[in-house]
Amino acid sequence: MIVMGLIETENGRLFNTAVVVDRGAVIGRYRKSHLLGSERIFDAGSDNRVFEIAGLRFGINICHDTNFPDAARKVADLGASLIVCPANNMLRRKAAESFRDVHNSVRRERCRETGLWLISADVTGERDGCIAWGPTAVLNPAGEVVAQVPLEKPGLLVFDIPAP
Repeated sequence: MIVMGLIETENGRLFNTAVVVDRGAVIGRYRKSHLLGSERIFDAGSDNRVFEIAGLRFGINICHDTNFPDAARKVADLGASLIVCPANNMLRRKAAESFRDVHNSVRRERCRETGLWLISADVTGERDGCIAWGPTAVLNPAGEVVAQVPLEKPGLLVFDIPAP
């Protein structure tokens, strides 16, 4: 099963969407509900859904959604034990420096509030005067980082989340 981000169009409207693919078939999606000012081209999503693989139930919050307790609470209320957070924190250098160590602290709060695990997958690198350092990480329900790709480094993170 794969969760990946894309730009989706429906009836002339654009959405920042994460799709869930299982064995080559799209089985569902989540549309980002909390948009940044720079995302005015998109419409906000309003639906939440939980997916399941091998007994692990998960919901999705895209990037900026994790700044809002209600987004994580919706996932928890649907019976998930994990939040999957695809993110694209590619920012101008000054902004990137100010947010460099904030992403996991915000995600930590969502874990503590809901008792859920959280996996984030973030971009790393430089492009067009912008930079991204990550983090791609796994946080436990206490909000502790239990695995992380080093900041500023591309990498693959593999972690076994205990069965609920």
